[in-house]
Amino acid sequence: MIPMNSDNLTVSRAPKQVRDWQKSLLDLSLRNPLINRTSRHAVELRVPPALIGEFEDLVNDKEYIALAAGRHRPAELSDEGLQQEQARAVSLLKERTVEVELAPTERVQRLQALATSARTGVEETGANNLYLAIGALAWESDGSRLHSPLILIPVNLERTGDDFRLILDETGASTPNYSFLDRFARDTGIELTELRTPRLDEHGIDLRATLDGVRDRLRRAGWDDVVTPTVHLGLFRFSTYRMWKDLEDHWPTIAANPLVAHLMSGGRQDFVDPVGPADGGLDIDEATQNLPLAADSTQARIVADAVAGRSLVVEGPPGTGKSQTVSNLIFRALATGRTIMFVAEKKSALDVVARRLREEAGIGDLLLNLHDNGMKPTEVRRALRRALALRRGEPGDGAGSDVGAGEAAGRPDPAVLRAELARIRAELDAYRRGLYEPRPKGPSYSGAREVLAQIREAGEPGDSADSAAAAQAALVERARATGLDAFDAASHNRLIERYRAALDELRTALTPELLDVVLTHRNQVLQDAAARAEALRSELNRRRSAMSVRELIRTYGDLITALTPCLLVSPDSVARFFPADRRYVDIVVFDEASQIRVADAVGAMGRGRSAVVVGDPKQMPPAPGAGDIRGEQAPEASSILTRCLDSGLTQHRLTWHYRSRDESLVAFSNRHYYDGRLLTFPSPLTIVPGSDAAPGGHGISLRRVRGRYFRPEDRARHPHVQPNTNPLEAKRVVDEVLRHIEACPDRLPSLGVITFNDRQRDLIENSLREIASPRVIEALDARDGLFVRNLENVQGEERDTILFSATFAANSRGDLPLNFGVLNHAGGERRLNVAITRARRQIIVFTSFDPQDLHAERTAHRGVKDLRAYLHQAAEGRAPRALPASQSPLSWHRREIAEALKAAGLTVHTGVGHSTFEIDLVLARADQPDRPAVAVLLDGPQWNKREGVVERDLLPVDVLRTMGWQRVERVWMPEWLADRQAVVARLVEAAGGHWVPPTPSTAVFESERTGQTEDAAPPTDDGAGADARDDADVGGEAMAPASGPRTSGEEYTAWSPAGVRPLEILDRAGTDAEARKVLIEVATTICQVEAPIARRRLYVKISRAFGLSRTVKSREESIRAALGEAFAYFDEDGFVWASRDDALAAPSYRRNALDHVDSIEEIHPRELVGLMAQARAKNPEWASREDLLTWALKRLSVRNRSLGARGVSEALTRALKEAEREQL
Repeated sequence: MIPMNSDNLTVSRAPKQVRDWQKSLLDLSLRNPLINRTSRHAVELRVPPALIGEFEDLVNDKEYIALAAGRHRPAELSDEGLQQEQARAVSLLKERTVEVELAPTERVQRLQALATSARTGVEETGANNLYLAIGALAWESDGSRLHSPLILIPVNLERTGDDFRLILDETGASTPNYSFLDRFARDTGIELTELRTPRLDEHGIDLRATLDGVRDRLRRAGWDDVVTPTVHLGLFRFSTYRMWKDLEDHWPTIAANPLVAHLMSGGRQDFVDPVGPADGGLDIDEATQNLPLAADSTQARIVADAVAGRSLVVEGPPGTGKSQTVSNLIFRALATGRTIMFVAEKKSALDVVARRLREEAGIGDLLLNLHDNGMKPTEVRRALRRALALRRGEPGDGAGSDVGAGEAAGRPDPAVLRAELARIRAELDAYRRGLYEPRPKGPSYSGAREVLAQIREAGEPGDSADSAAAAQAALVERARATGLDAFDAASHNRLIERYRAALDELRTALTPELLDVVLTHRNQVLQDAAARAEALRSELNRRRSAMSVRELIRTYGDLITALTPCLLVSPDSVARFFPADRRYVDIVVFDEASQIRVADAVGAMGRGRSAVVVGDPKQMPPAPGAGDIRGEQAPEASSILTRCLDSGLTQHRLTWHYRSRDESLVAFSNRHYYDGRLLTFPSPLTIVPGSDAAPGGHGISLRRVRGRYFRPEDRARHPHVQPNTNPLEAKRVVDEVLRHIEACPDRLPSLGVITFNDRQRDLIENSLREIASPRVIEALDARDGLFVRNLENVQGEERDTILFSATFAANSRGDLPLNFGVLNHAGGERRLNVAITRARRQIIVFTSFDPQDLHAERTAHRGVKDLRAYLHQAAEGRAPRALPASQSPLSWHRREIAEALKAAGLTVHTGVGHSTFEIDLVLARADQPDRPAVAVLLDGPQWNKREGVVERDLLPVDVLRTMGWQRVERVWMPEWLADRQAVVARLVEAAGGHWVPPTPSTAVFESERTGQTEDAAPPTDDGAGADARDDADVGGEAMAPASGPRTSGEEYTAWSPAGVRPLEILDRAGTDAEARKVLIEVATTICQVEAPIARRRLYVKISRAFGLSRTVKSREESIRAALGEAFAYFDEDGFVWASRDDALAAPSYRRNALDHVDSIEEIHPRELVGLMAQARAKNPEWASREDLLTWALKRLSVRNRSLGARGVSEALTRALKEAEREQL
């Protein structure tokens, strides 16, 4: 017997990192059903022992086998037993039916659970784990009696009503149980050669000869006959063995890949890419125009880096266009003569990319799908025959139509289109530079206008008429120098539309260009290998004795990648089909990489030259590893994504979020997990108050259910209720599913259900199937139909509507336990993040408790804390901004336009949006204020910061239109300055209103105020009035807190008690309910006046209200304990707000606050950020940091304070840095 040392799992010459990877792949512990099959893992099929070989032949001949309920089993040698055995033989051979060792009442539930788990496994990993286990060896190890399967046959389980039948999974074949063979050899020293290399027959493995051979080997070794001819159906994770074997045999070849070698070394130093870093000279618009699908600047940069051969890592938060980026990357790689392998465990991730390439890019015949069902030999041969037959000018799955440069009359010439795009870009960029490029001696056009506005708006002593005149002259000079004094908005708009049209024309010409490249290379390869090419043609048409897929690739791999230069695979199919003796492709791309372990990834990575790793570190981690031979559970494995992020690869982060049709759906995640960096697009729903929980509605809503969560200890009193479920909540979810299906009589609804555990998932799906409605069954079985998933298996999915069953509820004592399953695990918040970002339009959360019942403050688990905060948002039906609203340096320009439009009779919302991307103005008719009609975009600083014409002038408009805005209008700065009345008239008419021109006297005044040669902003006192208007309109009235936002620059109001309350009330507040009520009233009153107020300041103020002149620490503690936190909102900065809505409002500061508080630490950091944002907005671009701090300090105190006072300079400097970051 060989000692069970985990280091024996691999040969000693393998590096330690390789050994660690192998240990995570090969599970030889007793938890593995391949080693120790139990009744939990599989169900027995009553196949007569004498017919076990015939049964295996039937399965391998692709015969359907029906599964019937088992009858009472009498003694085997009794007359009744023999009669039943004969009946079962007849049933198998004639009716293709076998009995299942399950009671009739248990059969449907157990078999459906197997089918669901198997389907989930295929969708999540690309590997089918449902096998028939034929034959078993009964033996002992470590004192445990084991039953180990001997031969495995992959099958699929299908259901019709309550009937189940199984059939061979053609992507696999009968296979010895290699995991058992390795464990058995290490435990006993006996190598079962007869099983490792079994005898074959025309159906596959010769079962009778193989089992007899195993028996003989064991007898010769002195073992009793312990081989049993049993058949079981169960879930056996066999795919990781193939990856282990791949590393075992070929790790030196795999390590020839530079990135694999870096990871193998431990990755302590940053990865040095052989290609070198990017030179930074990429023309984003030029890169974008060569992509078939729309792309933002980050996506275009990723494609350029990848096609250049760099290995890189891409962070892609939910809905940021990962599949779009991968599709563009694959297309561009093929267009430049490269080959690519796209690796995804999840079927949904691969399907989305394949569909885009097939339907939108038109290159479906260049893809070879070797993931899940695509691995069937017949499908592989059909795809290769189709690719081999592809010709120029012949359509093939949308790929070959209109192929070949210059061959079809009337097709646009790509070279001409590229030249036209370059010419238009130059003109559009000249306009941008004219606005924002500074002069050698002085500010830019926009900067000069800002200076003038600041001088007139501030109205502070010392500002002279000479300063205003100088600023006016600078503006006029800059307009003349840049040609903006002759700007024509109509011509500029036509230029943008021509750019759009030329770009669309070029995209239609990209596919023929690509196919010219691919087919030219293919023909050359086939010509150079003429004899082998002819042999491949013959092989692909062979009906019998055809090569396996692996043998095809081993023999003709170079020809296959010439025919289909894009391979779609899973980590398992790479190990299964691609011998690791060569590099098959140039680029290997991994998607959803946060869930792919390093050990699972390196094999695929080694088949290419470079790697692109795409995923989101804030989403699901990989499942825990296999553990070791002793059965010790492995910790949560490191993903290939996190390892690459830590290894110093070139990194990119996608930030434009395209999925959510209602910003509230992603606002929580953006704020809590992505630091507000996601740029989300407002839809008209942003203006609409609250959410709509009806079918086809929008936003987040909470549905309170009086459900009960049945725990395992309830089983004795409720034997018919499945433990770990909430039946009433499940019923409410099922009812809601039916509502949505009934509301869509002509189509299947886009709908998904997410639960907190597998049991609740099974209960809901079984309940839906038991309804036996054809439309429900169709929805459940459709490719993109209704899904029912638990929290662990929903990543990569998206639907219009998500129903979320929180599942848990209070116990019999009325307490809500803080055990929320996977949310209590490390990284539980990542699982929550995945679940709440799956919806495009609507999330309905079903809970059997109120948000305030969840006392998350008693747990350290962030996942549970975040759940409570999310449920509060769902209950309120409103979303927070991703970050406190930043104030644009050109807010006065937006405000000026808004005031003019209000004066013209429109309802105007400014700065609409939950992220740093805002619609500058949203317009509605005054009589329909809640029906926004027009989105208006300006050419402000954020517009200027966007990279490229597409991101500035096309992408925002296009996406906003898909969000439901019927009218998206642009207002150009020179256009407004030249003729504001014409702009107002156009916008009023766009909003459906009727514009009445102002009276002549007003018109003269407006012309004088806003013409090219004279400009002023509305006068305000210290900016307070203007800022008040801007802040009040952020996101529209529906987005403002109930108590209303405070305007920046209003005077700080300090609370003082009207009288002294009896001290005994304060003393009794900790134990007496009435006294506590009085205490809360006092605290609430203080908060209404001074919030946000520092906690200690609040406790001191309360002490004063009860006559105390000083507050010791013990008194503070007693007040804190008596008050609790339910009466107000306590934030993470140690401040108290009157309400949570107030805390989510845009930052604003209170004038002279420093004259009322004890120190600057008692002024909320967000107030200081708001103050410093105004300091930046109201001072010239060249103002020094000290100038900005001095300006801010004057607004915090009327006294002659110094920046050197305790903590002042430091606090203001921190706030300035934060303001600068938020305005990026």
